[in-house]
Amino acid sequence: MKRKTRPRKVPTRPFPWRCPRCRANQVHLSTIPYEMDVAHDGRLHHVKLRRWTVPQCKACGELMITGESDDQISAALRTKLRLLSPAEIRAGRRKLKLSQKELSKKLGVAEETISRWENGYLIQSRAMDNLLRLFFKLKEVRSVLTGLAQDLPLVGSIDSLASSM
Repeated sequence: MKRKTRPRKVPTRPFPWRCPRCRANQVHLSTIPYEMDVAHDGRLHHVKLRRWTVPQCKACGELMITGESDDQISAALRTKLRLLSPAEIRAGRRKLKLSQKELSKKLGVAEETISRWENGYLIQSRAMDNLLRLFFKLKEVRSVLTGLAQDLPLVGSIDSLASSM
């Protein structure tokens, strides 16, 4: 099966590149500090990158976002929000010896969603991150979600769950 690659916003070819803004042939890879507001989970989050590696035009200063520079932003956002990384999600699933399809059924999400989380194409919401952590850590959570996925009777009614709290 051929692996899908993320589409790039700019082609990956040797530097220097031609700047789309000023047309100078002076775009080179730069490492700069950068701050930005990133929308995630319905909120704006201020993210600071101390060393952001991004193509930049030396003539006009224009920045060109590539897949690699976008990945750095995603990693910084995950770190700031303390979300599981793609590698941690994959490791948790593999530790439980589950396929992406099996995990997706248990969590009630599409198989493609699991793939996107594990490959870094999508950042999970805080709610899904919490569910993933509970699922990976607690056998009881896995058994309840497995029952839900198999349409088995629920562990208890909403009233019994509320009274036990």
